[in-house]
Amino acid sequence: MKCPRCGYEVQPTRVWHLTSPLPDAEGRVTITVMGSFKCPNCGYSWRGKVSILKVGGGHEVEIDEGRRRRRERTAEPSERGRVIEVDVSEILSEEE
Repeated sequence: MKCPRCGYEVQPTRVWHLTSPLPDAEGRVTITVMGSFKCPNCGYSWRGKVSILKVGGGHEVEIDEGRRRRRERTAEPSERGRVIEVDVSEILSEEE
């Protein structure tokens, strides 16, 4: 990220995550990565957005890094899990 005053390229000194409590229309959760910056050139300090991640809802991850945005698809899971059906009447008849 560049310093808003002098344009010097600056890396964040501290980073933290903010997670949206509600998913968007596509079922993805938004994770915003925030950062605290201090310019070594002019001494100006500020806080700002480092990147945005949108995770979930169809195995697609969207990453927004400033003005660039890219989408990555993750591999489909081979097995989503087994469904186990239990008839309660069978269990109750065994107890009697």
